[in-house]
Amino acid sequence: SCSKWSPVGVYEFRLGKTDGAHFGLSLELKDDAYEKREGTKQFSLSADLGSDFSPEAILDEYAEEYPLLELVIPELKSLIPEDNTLNGYYSLTDISNKTYGTRVKIGSDFIEEMLIKLYPDIEDFDEFSDLTAPEMVEMLLCAYVNEKQFTFQIPVSMEDVRQQLVWYGYLIDFHGDKLITQLDKDKMPGPKGEERFGVHPAVVKDEKESIISSEADKMNEIFEFEFSHTYLYQKDEFGIREPVGSFITRTTQSGQRALYFAPFDSNMSLASVKGDVLVKDTLFEEYKEIEFGVSIDNGVSVDYNGKTGNEEGFIDQHGVEIIYSQFLQKPFVFRDFHDVNVGLTKV
Repeated sequence: SCSKWSPVGVYEFRLGKTDGAHFGLSLELKDDAYEKREGTKQFSLSADLGSDFSPEAILDEYAEEYPLLELVIPELKSLIPEDNTLNGYYSLTDISNKTYGTRVKIGSDFIEEMLIKLYPDIEDFDEFSDLTAPEMVEMLLCAYVNEKQFTFQIPVSMEDVRQQLVWYGYLIDFHGDKLITQLDKDKMPGPKGEERFGVHPAVVKDEKESIISSEADKMNEIFEFEFSHTYLYQKDEFGIREPVGSFITRTTQSGQRALYFAPFDSNMSLASVKGDVLVKDTLFEEYKEIEFGVSIDNGVSVDYNGKTGNEEGFIDQHGVEIIYSQFLQKPFVFRDFHDVNVGLTKV
């Protein structure tokens, strides 16, 4: 892809006026090798954020909201380069986008260098150096380059970052009992491996613009147990309840809900499962112990309680009744993520 042109050069973007609130980026892709990373070359990214959006102004604003930060803000300010320049490394891939050009892997040793400056007595920083490696950076943003411009593809919000990470195989869930769940990438719809980065879930529509298929919907179907927030708990050696599996329901042809369970540990015996479930009503919440068996298709051997509406539920092997409206928690729902393409023009 580089036989007729070279990405080496300076790329710029500017928004707003020179004074006050403005935003500018200047990226230089260099032809010099980056010696710490084999097969890469150097880049420098300079940001002109204006007085309103400078890193110092942002830190001061947070200090007003969170007074405890005043203890560390002087140190943080000392780490900000005077010219707001980030140095790093890049390499071109063999993957191209018909609009934006060749995808670029970018990385930086900034976090490692920052930690070394803050904590000079710590000798081994290898685990931190991976934080800004290209494999981590492309989880958050993609970069492309062609003869005329360099393009950053950036999620527009923290929620869109979270949704994008799910598409790449990592569920970060602050509302469930498992903070990080690694999803099985082989089960995912859409492109595999390196081809997946920068690509959104596909939607197929007919002539009337009605949706025929959606890869976002398929994600929710395939990972319904991983996205569930309804758990079975068992106590560990210290008596602390830990989630060991999740529940979902599916509606049968007769209109009733059937209960299904999947353990987090594939080696768990499912012939007879015992644990606690959390039930909540308008005023109280409590844990109830239940016992059940699980079939090959994840179906749970419990009895329908014969009720409808908000009283519908099941009865376990020992006669414990659980009402679905008090038991089922709202799951995580995957959706397509939104991003913005910031193009820097070659000068």
